[in-house]
Amino acid sequence: MPVSLSSSVGVPPDDAVEVLKVPDFRRLWAANGFRYAAAEVASFALPVTALLLLHARPLTMSLIFMCSRAGFLTIGLPAGVWIDRWRKKPVLICADIAYAAAFASVPVAYFLDALTVAQLVVVALVVSLAGVFFDVAHSSVLPYVLPRRRVADGNARLQSSETAIQAVSPSVAGVLTQSVAAPVLYCFAALSHLASLLLLRGIHPQGDIARAKRESERRFGQEIKDGIRVLFRQPLLRLLLNQAALNNIGAGILLSMLPIFLLRDIGVATWLYGLLSTLGAVAGFATSLLAPRLRRRFGEIRMTLLFSALAPFAVLAAPLAGVFRQAAVPLIAVAQVLIGIAIVGRAVSTAGLRARVTPDEYMGRVTAAYSVVIQGATPLGALAGGLLAGHWSTGTALWAGGLVMALPLVLLLLSPLRRHRTLPAEWEV
Repeated sequence: MPVSLSSSVGVPPDDAVEVLKVPDFRRLWAANGFRYAAAEVASFALPVTALLLLHARPLTMSLIFMCSRAGFLTIGLPAGVWIDRWRKKPVLICADIAYAAAFASVPVAYFLDALTVAQLVVVALVVSLAGVFFDVAHSSVLPYVLPRRRVADGNARLQSSETAIQAVSPSVAGVLTQSVAAPVLYCFAALSHLASLLLLRGIHPQGDIARAKRESERRFGQEIKDGIRVLFRQPLLRLLLNQAALNNIGAGILLSMLPIFLLRDIGVATWLYGLLSTLGAVAGFATSLLAPRLRRRFGEIRMTLLFSALAPFAVLAAPLAGVFRQAAVPLIAVAQVLIGIAIVGRAVSTAGLRARVTPDEYMGRVTAAYSVVIQGATPLGALAGGLLAGHWSTGTALWAGGLVMALPLVLLLLSPLRRHRTLPAEWEV
């Protein structure tokens, strides 16, 4: 059994310490905030630029969205092996550099009157690939800056800040598009990643060392298989994986089709599109503040059941907006609020569970293998959404997305976990 890192030099031994009082985590938290703000602004600017400025079609939109989420599907597994061998800090810094360069290219091309859909596809792909390394390294470095039993609280803090940023960014970006072109917003995204880079230079994860010499003696393919084996043999990891994969297929359909439905089919203004996104983020932020208390009182398993049960009802309002178009805006508003509650509530309820059941030496590979499946499901859902919308309509695609997102609850109700309040002690490492 691996030795816990909570006793490492520089990591507070007191499990009750407030995670934001740990300097390295505080810098990591702030860097993640800048990175997430950049992602939110870029995610808002992308459909506005592609649809309203470059007049992209639904299938083209789904292709752009697919490329923006294709990183884990293409290099996720080898990235997990590499990051288990490498030091995590340099990986995070290099990812920030790639992010900043890709985002900065958009306003440069716009001012040169050379911006094309093809460039947006390339930028989306580069950002997605950088995101693989950033996400896996970010998750893998947490046990090196916090005691293992505080990783869940660290994840909860990260989730709260992310939802707070998400609550502000789309509305601000929507208002800004009334006076500046959407591609200009990518300047903010690039600067945010430079700020993240400066913060990450100040962290010093204890015990995070390069293992290239020792690990190089093993076969690369065998290491990938090791991560997959741990992921599929552990009951909780397997359940969370199946649930998240189905959820993300449905989410990929909805996320790729909602901008087309709102901006093109309904014709809402960009500021209103940003406001609708903000409603869900505000609901998610409120949930992130309440959910940790509920998780401690009722148990993470019961809270996961509750929020998973809410998800099917949350997404139902989106396809209904395609039927009752006169009430489309309030219905989408309801959908955004309920989706924000369901997604954030489930994320907080399950925060730290993977870290508690995964050995340290497999953390990068398991994180990567897990992310390959769940992140790879999203672009596949986006592609399915584009095909459905092209063959039938965006409304049909929204119904399909809602139906798929109802399936994870069925898996959870059929699993033995429904009889537990908290994570069984025998599953922890």
